[in-house]
Amino acid sequence: MTCLAVLLLVLLASGAEAFRICAFNTQRLTLAKVAKEEVMDTLVRIVARCDIMVLQEVVDSSDAAISLLLRELNRFDGSGPYRSLKSDMLGRSTYMEKYVYIYRSHKTQVLDSYVYEDQDDLFAREPFVAHFTLPSKVLPSLVLVPLHTTPKDVEKELNALYDVFLDVSQHWQNQDVILLGDFNADCASLTKKRLSELLLRTDAGFRWAIADGDDTTVRASTHCAYDRIVLHGERCQSLLQAAAAFDFPRSFQLTEEEALKISDHYPVEVELSRAVHNAQPLHLAALLLLSLLSLLPPELGPQM
Repeated sequence: MTCLAVLLLVLLASGAEAFRICAFNTQRLTLAKVAKEEVMDTLVRIVARCDIMVLQEVVDSSDAAISLLLRELNRFDGSGPYRSLKSDMLGRSTYMEKYVYIYRSHKTQVLDSYVYEDQDDLFAREPFVAHFTLPSKVLPSLVLVPLHTTPKDVEKELNALYDVFLDVSQHWQNQDVILLGDFNADCASLTKKRLSELLLRTDAGFRWAIADGDDTTVRASTHCAYDRIVLHGERCQSLLQAAAAFDFPRSFQLTEEEALKISDHYPVEVELSRAVHNAQPLHLAALLLLSLLSLLPPELGPQM
């Protein structure tokens, strides 16, 4: 195969680049936790896989843990620069946590964000919603709604999440919304019957990308689809390319004991295809290259 043919294949393949959105319950993320080298190394490799990552159970009120994580991310592999968007500490009692978005700022920007006004106190940690740009002509912007439910009120909180969807879609006049996070939507926290009766399940407009039978837990003794990603909107759903829980212990060859130092949850993620704006120029470049190749003598043309 000639160098020109190789270049052509690279150009064509680059146009298919996907945009990855992830959610991860980091299990009590503190400065002391990220200061451990083995924890930080794994966290960086997990977060660096994603264009937007939503972290939950960040319990460091000082922001030092996220600042340190960002510093290491921006040193890691040149895929940044990374920035963060953080909520205030949220909760009803002495236990508080925050939602943190970490995103590649050359691919996406925050248009707006707000903490949902939970007038009836239905959420232990009300969603911190954000409106992001996407590098796509098909889907130029997308709303993310993260939620970490409390296990004792899963059904109530997930039904209230439907009202959050209505609020954000009206607020930004955008039906393309992704609900994501540790919903505790399985096993002892939510039976399959109760799950099937949720408004987010009975409304056909929502697509649950992480299947009920998936395992999003690290421990070998559990098999529960606690962590979920739910898509709404025709454009958003049409771009869905893949969805999965990321088994980081297997990918990074960690024992269960080593993995549990990071979290007892797997991250969950979706990939949106054709969501990269530079796909169009690359396709044009490929067409131009094809035209140039057609003008070459046969002996100099692409040979497969």
